[in-house]
Order: sequence, then C-alpha cells, then structure tokens
Amino acid sequence: MKFGARIIKTGIAISLALFIAELCHSPSPSLAGISAIFAVQPSIYRSYLEILQRAQGNVIGAVIAIGFGLYIGNDFILIGVASIICVALLIQFKLEKTIGLALVTLVIVMDSPTNDFLMIALTRFGTIMLGLVAAFIVNLIFLPPKYEITLFQFIYSTNDEIMRWIKLNLRHAADFPLLKKDMKWMQKQITQMSSYYELYREERTFLRRTNISKSRKIAVYRQMILCSQKGYELLRILHRYENDFLQLPPEKQELIRMQIDYLTDTHEQLLLTYIDKVSVDLNYTEKHFSQDPADLMRLFLNEMKEIDKEDDDEGIDQYHLMRIIACVFAYQETVDYLEKLIHSFKLRHDEENKIDIDVHE
Repeated sequence: MKFGARIIKTGIAISLALFIAELCHSPSPSLAGISAIFAVQPSIYRSYLEILQRAQGNVIGAVIAIGFGLYIGNDFILIGVASIICVALLIQFKLEKTIGLALVTLVIVMDSPTNDFLMIALTRFGTIMLGLVAAFIVNLIFLPPKYEITLFQFIYSTNDEIMRWIKLNLRHAADFPLLKKDMKWMQKQITQMSSYYELYREERTFLRRTNISKSRKIAVYRQMILCSQKGYELLRILHRYENDFLQLPPEKQELIRMQIDYLTDTHEQLLLTYIDKVSVDLNYTEKHFSQDPADLMRLFLNEMKEIDKEDDDEGIDQYHLMRIIACVFAYQETVDYLEKLIHSFKLRHDEENKIDIDVHE
C-alpha cells in the first residue's frame, strides 16, 4: 500500500468530523470520527454514492435499534438478534457494503442508557451521520484526484516497456528470465490502468461542452487500453513461439519484423500526438494508415503451402505461425482505430481538447 492522497484525506476527514461534532456539542464526538473512516473514497462520484448508500444503511440500523430499544429491550441477546435482522435487510436491499457501519450504528444506538433513550439514540445517530458528511466535504474540496494524468502515465509507461521488449524479442536480444518477470509487471499495470480508467470515467462534469469532450476522451482512453492489451498479447505470443519464428527464412522474418516495428512506432507516435508532443497531421483523412497487410497474408498462405508439401515434422508449426500473424493483425486493427480516434479528437475539437499531461511527471 502506497502513502497517497487518500490516506491524507482520511486523516483530514477524521479531524474535521471531530471538530464539527465538538462544535455541535455532541456528547460522543468520536462516533463522527469513526464513521468518517468508512466514507473516504478515491473519487468524488464514488464518495457521493458511498454517502447515499451508507446513509440508507445507517437509517435501517438506527430504526431497528430504536424499535428494539423502545418496544422490546436492549440487552446483549436482543442486540445480537437485532444485528441479524439488520444484516438480513441490508442484504435484501443490496446494501452489503454498508453492513459494517450500519452494525456499528445499531450497537451504539441500542447501547444508549434506558433513561431518555430516544433522545440519546437520535443524538448518537446524528453524530455518525455527521462523520459521513464531513468525509464527503473532504472528498469534494481537499486534494481532488487527477485520474486522467495518472491513467495516461500508466498507459505510456506500460506501452513503452511492451514496445521495447517486442523489438528486443524480434531481434533475439531478450533476456528470458528478465522478460518473464517484466511480463508479470505488465499484466499488473494493465489491470491497474483499467482501474484508473473506471475512476476517470466515473468523474462527473457539469458543463455540456466539457461533458462532450470528456465522452470523446473516454473513447480514446478505452482504445489506448485495448491497444496495450493487444500489444502485450503480441509480445506474449512472440515470446512463446520464438523458435517457430526463427525457423522462417530470413527474408520472411524481416517482413514480419518490419510490419511490427511500423505498428509499435505508430503506436508510440499516437500517444505523443495525444499529449501534443507530436504535431497532428492537418491533411489526415480517415482511412487505413498502416502498411498494406496483404504481403503479410501472402507470406502466411505461402508458408502454409510449403509446410503442407514438406514431411519434416520438425519444421514450423502451422498453428503457431497462425497465432503470430493473427496477433499482428489484431494489434494493427486496434492501432488503426486509435489513430482514427485521436486524429478526429484533435482536428475537430482543437480548442476544447488541449491535453496538459507530461509523461515524465
């Protein structure tokens, strides 16, 4: 676990909750601090959803606790029975995430003194809700997250590593143990960038013009992640079937290598174009920009014919060559579409879509 903004915000939320509770002369200000811990979220939108769900869970817990306290009793056995009922209702209403704080609310409210039970119970419930509100205020004001910057930096750094290893592998210069270790890192990075993509997608905008721009950015980032996945898959297949690739004649190896080099170079240039590090082509038209894959397909078909004529079982495996060529085509399709999205994004909405991201941050 890394020390980051969420940890700082949790501390600020607890302090703010305790301060407001003291300001309101709450008899149990610590309850506000406890509830604030549960409500801090990585984004404003998630914090908004969290406070709604936890408020509903707390209300259910408090209603059950007050009902038991007023009409049945509040000894330790009844607190256990009330907890079971509370959990069952929360599961029924699909509020499983709120079970922890709702049970804290229930136990604290039911543990109120019998004398003046209702007033004390409501005061404790209000103090707990105060902590949720304090956490939401902190999420709204302090250290607002910049998930777009983090997302792009994850994408760029991961792609840079994938492209480097693809080129090394094609030239038989890869260190296998190190590559295997880095491939595990790449998998984690792709999973992480998908998480940041969801957080960025959830961020809400309030201006219609900004919302349109945000929707286009979401489409671009989704395609960037897909390109990363296809690039990683190509690297994995090249690594797995390297021996089959080496059995191809040198001129055919060079043809595949040239096509893949073109795609990786185009991919890197597109990422830099998106952040305005490379100027966009003003004469761009929406068409297939990659090299003609017909040569690659002819290579594959001719190689299949040659393999069928040979009886040597130690030659290249048809299935393995097909996997390599299929991964190249899949990577090419995603890069082509990313190129179309980025050029459309840059040329048609230039003033609204300035990207202020530094890949070295």
